Amino acid sequence: MAEEEESYLVRGAMLYCNCGSHPRRLNLPKCHGVYVLNHPVIREDDCEPGKNISYFGVCLGETPPAGAEEILLDQYVPEGETGTGEEIQGPRCAPDIIGKWRSTNEATCVSGDGTAVTTNSYLVCRCGGLIQPITNGHEYEE
Repeated sequence: MAEEEESYLVRGAMLYCNCGSHPRRLNLPKCHGVYVLNHPVIREDDCEPGKNISYFGVCLGETPPAGAEEILLDQYVPEGETGTGEEIQGPRCAPDIIGKWRSTNEATCVSGDGTAVTTNSYLVCRCGGLIQPITNGHEYEE
């Protein structure tokens, strides 16, 4: 995780899965009405694959999704860095999230329906992955 201090996750936070080949941004299609510095805050139930959580490239886990499509991607190169990575091939990641975000800030409720997600929070995937934030999302401009 890039941040040193715990902070709230907002729309656009960069996430990575330790079994995925590519990090992805966290999405929040509909805001809950709670903002930090004009960015909508993420709550514990904002973890739906395809809606909030995108696929993380190629699944490198020991138990990749059954019947996953075989894909070929250019290796991830972080923003601002130069170079070309080698291609990576394997089963397409299909996050299968177990429960909600864990280690949320239980002292902060978002819209009364869930606790706030922070840079210390994480998700668990049935394919063996641990999904964690790289950034809190405040750097992201929509």
